[in-house]
Amino acid sequence: MNALDLLDAIGGAEDSDILLAQKTQKKHRWIPWAAAACLLLAVGAGALLRRPEPGTEPIIETHTLPAPVESEPGVWIPPIELPKPEEAAMADMKALVVVDGNLYTEGETYYDEAARVEPLLGEKLGDATGTIDCFSDDSEYEKPFASTLAGEVFTVQGYDPDFRVAVRNVDSEGRLSVWFLDHLNGIYLNTGADLFEDRLHLRDRITSVQWQAHDDWNWNRGGMQDAALSPETWSAFLDAVDAGLFVNTWQPEKSFYEGHPNSSIYDTPNQAHLFLTLTDGSRVELRLIEGGYVGYAPLGWYFVQIPGEAFDTVYNACGGTHLTDW
Repeated sequence: MNALDLLDAIGGAEDSDILLAQKTQKKHRWIPWAAAACLLLAVGAGALLRRPEPGTEPIIETHTLPAPVESEPGVWIPPIELPKPEEAAMADMKALVVVDGNLYTEGETYYDEAARVEPLLGEKLGDATGTIDCFSDDSEYEKPFASTLAGEVFTVQGYDPDFRVAVRNVDSEGRLSVWFLDHLNGIYLNTGADLFEDRLHLRDRITSVQWQAHDDWNWNRGGMQDAALSPETWSAFLDAVDAGLFVNTWQPEKSFYEGHPNSSIYDTPNQAHLFLTLTDGSRVELRLIEGGYVGYAPLGWYFVQIPGEAFDTVYNACGGTHLTDW
């Protein structure tokens, strides 16, 4: 049983939470979280920050669009709210910071390569408190720059501060880390362009594409390879992603895959992982899942679904598999 199997067995946790736990293991370095002890309580037992139930109000106000009517295409990603007190002790923490009432959660984190992205830090907005943990009450989140991370909060050059901010931290041994945190809740996403162009600005900024087979990614075995893709193939892929509609793949009441009880989109081994390096030195991780699903790693259950030819060409060239006996 791998980490995602555990999530399915327990239920309620988002895939992005366990991926965060995997990232911390890969770095083999102390993470400057006030909430680190909470992570040890029960990784995968449920997200400390969770989506509100239908009809309930978020605890943290957001300065974003109202929820769309059901007839509209795309997805409404509801604001994140705090857990009930009885859930907190069995919850794991996301890296987060609250800026101007909006909650930003971990996008990409830079350790050894932090100096590469440090020049992207723009205006200093304030100092992250680093005081949020799994026992924090509502009042803690109302303080300026409430966060699980201690450090300085900056805008990020080239990105709308309503989408992305950064936390810069230097630990007691002088080691620099830079955390990019994205505002990906309380927002409406229609087509892929709403994220990949309007927020991440991928077009014409990708300097390299690497891929990792899902099994290597799942077991942290390395195996990164350069993608052998022509500019025309990659351009067609981006065109399809930008035009594709976002879909919510979370289906707790039924199986995502026929013949696989209680399955979610993440249960299939037919996946590939792309790692894009941009001209500004930052990176973007994409997950490709058979069936035309393209996901931005921090976004959890929300994917863009695109037609087969544009997807399959990239998927097959980047280690994607088509197993039928899982």
